Amino acid sequence: MKSKVSIIIPVYNTEKYISKCIDSIMGQAFTDFDLILVNDGSTDNSGKICNNYASEDDRISVIHKPNGGQSSARNAGLAIAKGEYISFIDSDDWIDPDFYCTLVEYADSNRADIAACNLYVVNQWDQIRPFTPDAKSKIYSRAEAVEEIFSNRILTFSPCNKIYRRHIFENLRFDQDIILEDMDIAYKIIHRANKIVYLEQPLYYYRYNNESTLRKKFTLKRIDEYEVKKRMYEFYLKNYPELADQVYLELLLTGINLYRLVSIHHRNKLQQYQYLIEFDRKILRRLLTNSRLKIKKKIEGCWILISPKISIWILNSKDRIRKLVYLIKAIKKTKAKIWK
Repeated sequence: MKSKVSIIIPVYNTEKYISKCIDSIMGQAFTDFDLILVNDGSTDNSGKICNNYASEDDRISVIHKPNGGQSSARNAGLAIAKGEYISFIDSDDWIDPDFYCTLVEYADSNRADIAACNLYVVNQWDQIRPFTPDAKSKIYSRAEAVEEIFSNRILTFSPCNKIYRRHIFENLRFDQDIILEDMDIAYKIIHRANKIVYLEQPLYYYRYNNESTLRKKFTLKRIDEYEVKKRMYEFYLKNYPELADQVYLELLLTGINLYRLVSIHHRNKLQQYQYLIEFDRKILRRLLTNSRLKIKKKIEGCWILISPKISIWILNSKDRIRKLVYLIKAIKKTKAKIWK
């Protein structure tokens, strides 16, 4: 029998966290779901743990496949999902006991295609904070949501703090050949939705991962980030031209940051990536008079218009301050453990 929600969890070498994740799902107040665990070629005990859970509850199924990455695992889950709603959870995260009953009720009562909630960020010291502290519950039209999503502030690129009507994913899958697949698909999903409901209450616990692609030592694979933003800009230029200039600024800011990182880690290849800091002055000047654009973004645009080197200097300064703050926190944490 078809369940109300099909939950897809990609699993790769998370034996340390996967039980907490699955337990948070099996302990939901909402019970009309099926759980699809996709073991993506794990080399630890993650696959065995998944099998043990599946043997205890017939709502759980396990797919074992060769490692292909998170997008590949999510797509494998989508291929067999039958629920009215689709949900994605990452295997090192967990959810509030009322996550599904709240989002399903909110989506059903508002006839929404997507229901999303705020989330908690859990850092490496297990300290918890809301992702968007000042968020307010809201019902978004498609037009409002496509303007909000590229800022990644409230609705966020992540697919994990949301439930989706299954039709949203008809002929739409995660790109398996790029990093930042969440960003690449988020605006395409919004484009297919007529109504999106958002809850200010954090119901999803996102574990901050120091090993994620964007936080590891810089490699040239990160240039994918520019290509993903470029795709987004071209999509908006075609479908939402009134918002395209704002997305162009995000593309440019991404390019400048990547160029900065290339200059630090691959200085001998700077010439090859010069295009990352090239920009259209006409678009940038037009942006500075755009009433939709926030003051902070206009200031960033001004610095770029004067010289991208100023933006690079500012980014380097922020990076040094961020590393110093992180070091101070780490020292305080270590001292606290010693004195216990």
